[in-house]
Amino acid sequence: MFIPRYLLRQLYVKGSLENVDLNGDGAPEGVRFKLRNVLGGGTVRGRLRVRVDDAEVPPDKVWIEFKGWKLRATEAADRSFYVAVGDEITITLDLGKGLQPGEHKVELELDTQELGPVGFDFTDAVR
Repeated sequence: MFIPRYLLRQLYVKGSLENVDLNGDGAPEGVRFKLRNVLGGGTVRGRLRVRVDDAEVPPDKVWIEFKGWKLRATEAADRSFYVAVGDEITITLDLGKGLQPGEHKVELELDTQELGPVGFDFTDAVR
């Protein structure tokens, strides 16, 4: 079953894209954003691919926080997670620096048990 990208964009929590200080030195080294399932329950499994402004983020630089777990995307690749309607997932990207003010495009691809690979993108300004 195919789900259009414009519907999948509803998973992104608008306005949640923010620079974050990952090592406590006061300067941002990455970004964080939230996803909230508003579409229907499903099982996420395997890989998570992320691109920011057309640059691939290595899986070992992608952190997933879900229901009290915090895992690198490389660790999550061996697991399955059931995501119910209303569940939130926080994604943190260690980019080595924050994003400049203005709009940025983020692309996500992931695998689901029910639908196979799905992907979408969103554009938002860093807050």
